[in-house]
Amino acid sequence: MNSRFIVLEGSEGVGKSSHIKTIENYLIKYKIDYILTREPGGTKTGEEIRKIILDKDNETDELSDALLFYASRYENYTKKILPALNTGKTVICDRFHYSTLVYQGIAGNNSTVRDLHIIFDEIYKKSIDHVIYFYTDPRESLKRISNRSVTDKFESKGLSFLKEISEAYKNVFKKMKNITMIDTSGDKRNTEKVLSKSLDEIFIKND
Repeated sequence: MNSRFIVLEGSEGVGKSSHIKTIENYLIKYKIDYILTREPGGTKTGEEIRKIILDKDNETDELSDALLFYASRYENYTKKILPALNTGKTVICDRFHYSTLVYQGIAGNNSTVRDLHIIFDEIYKKSIDHVIYFYTDPRESLKRISNRSVTDKFESKGLSFLKEISEAYKNVFKKMKNITMIDTSGDKRNTEKVLSKSLDEIFIKND
């Protein structure tokens, strides 16, 4: 079975973390060699950058945040993602460059970030095999976030921000190929069934 580079996207409170476990169980079941990484993070340098970006006391603007994200991403891509793909491993990445476009470029209304995305998209899209986008109603996202004991810089921005993020993601992905959109607002077991069926499409039928 060929390696795949799968990117997971979605705003806060859509259940992405719990569904990553479903994906891992699927890969283990079918004996697919894989690594799991995340953004920002994935490498020692990336994890240090992650602490800076997500700190609620951090007052950096959208462009500064985007540049930090891109620094973390380059480290992750060159030192972890590409080496894994080159040895035949599947890579599951929790967020990638679409998040920067949506959060800092569109919701943050920064044209420089949007221009940067166009440049870097030409590099990264060649490696990406599929994107899985998890979504739910922003009000449901806010409800889930409010149950968390600790929130980061982006999780604490409120309902209007979540609505902007949700709308931006839909606009970015509506014309994309190799994208699966999964509504996580319903029963968790049903969502897991939809996700598993999508994974069959990605790994089995396309092999």
